[in-house]
Amino acid sequence: MDEKVSELLDLTKKLLDLSKDIFGESLTPHESLERMNALYSVFLRVQMQEALRFGYGAYYSCYHGWGHGGIGAARSIYEILLDIKYINHDQACKDERFERFMDHRAEVRYRVMERALQIGRNVPQEKQRRIKNDYDLLKKKYKDKHDQDLKSGLAKADATPRYRSNNWAGIDTGEKVKEVNLEQFHQLYKNLSDLSHVSMRAVLEATRKDSENQIGASFNFHPNEKHCFSVLNVVFPCIYGILGEYMTYFGIKSSCYPTLEKILEDRGSLKNKPKG
Repeated sequence: MDEKVSELLDLTKKLLDLSKDIFGESLTPHESLERMNALYSVFLRVQMQEALRFGYGAYYSCYHGWGHGGIGAARSIYEILLDIKYINHDQACKDERFERFMDHRAEVRYRVMERALQIGRNVPQEKQRRIKNDYDLLKKKYKDKHDQDLKSGLAKADATPRYRSNNWAGIDTGEKVKEVNLEQFHQLYKNLSDLSHVSMRAVLEATRKDSENQIGASFNFHPNEKHCFSVLNVVFPCIYGILGEYMTYFGIKSSCYPTLEKILEDRGSLKNKPKG
């Protein structure tokens, strides 16, 4: 394995292990909090937990040289960071954005029900009606908010985003990325997205024209360190970003974890080190 990939693996594992320790040590009761604060507390803990699960999945795939196995996990970690950053970016909008995130459960339940019905599972009629009603109310709520904003004189760009299917924020991903300044990571995310699909590019790269009437094929079925490097370059900074949001919200001082600064310093030194 390439030395730089090996070092990045080691640093990623150290960050994951430390993040897991911080997460475990900070699990305190939240029952006494006001409802929305309690929900946000749960939201952030679940997001941290899921990021770590995906992070370890990506790490162990790359540890064994199978970078492809970590691509989906890295993309999911990035999406978690983007959601958290978008909710927290503007304190004036934070409550509204978090409310919107939680409202989106109505669509999630509806999509789950759709898939259940498609594969022949039984969903009682009363439950179907309740889920469908909640879903319709979700769409109407944000349509009404949007229309009311426009009637009050707000510019369309400033109005409450309307409901969009499979998109809780109601705006394009690119708009979210630009607002929270994650363009650098988003390019890496797009690169991983290209790798995660059996696309035209993959087919074209695998085929070659040997002669006028013959087609040859090139297949590489073996561990690919190139993908490991790409995966880890998303996983490390995104886990670090999620951890930062987590520690800030729960008032966890980085000075209590001096090894965190050392891990970050070592990562900075590694970035400046030539690969090869």
